[in-house]
Amino acid sequence: MLILHTTAAKRGSFWRPGAAFAIVRDDAEIGLIDISGAPERDGEARISLRERSFECRIHITGKKRWTYVPSRWVMYSGDTALHGAICESGTSFLTDDEEGQEPIRLRKGLIGGSFTVERTSDQRRIGEIKQLRPRLLPRPRALRIVSDMSVDLPETFEVLLLWIYVQDGHWNGE
Repeated sequence: MLILHTTAAKRGSFWRPGAAFAIVRDDAEIGLIDISGAPERDGEARISLRERSFECRIHITGKKRWTYVPSRWVMYSGDTALHGAICESGTSFLTDDEEGQEPIRLRKGLIGGSFTVERTSDQRRIGEIKQLRPRLLPRPRALRIVSDMSVDLPETFEVLLLWIYVQDGHWNGE
């Protein structure tokens, strides 16, 4: 299970808003997602994960629709595309068919700002990405975003799914 905690953004500004999230596994911080821009324009992110660094970009592939912007979301390792996904509609994303990894569909929940993660072959649910709201009692807890998968996914692939979730605006209820 990967968990994201909000932290101070390193690349944001008034004109180009940003946010940052610490990536935590087993109570140890293993990386950072630093996002900037908006998915409708110029979404970008820098991900550091266990001594490695990745660039993420949203490539607009068509004209803006009523409910979504046709786009391709890509995680790069250097100049090589490591993982990718396309925005199928206003409610779903489809990951690329990679060697050893079948395509996964991210489907936005109707209420609560969660993503259901399912296989495309049999539409079986294999996980969920959701936010746990902050609370004051019984112990104070900050906003957390949790990736709860029932199957083992490569860590970089799971981080791609989390980046799509936070970059798409679900982390703050947009």
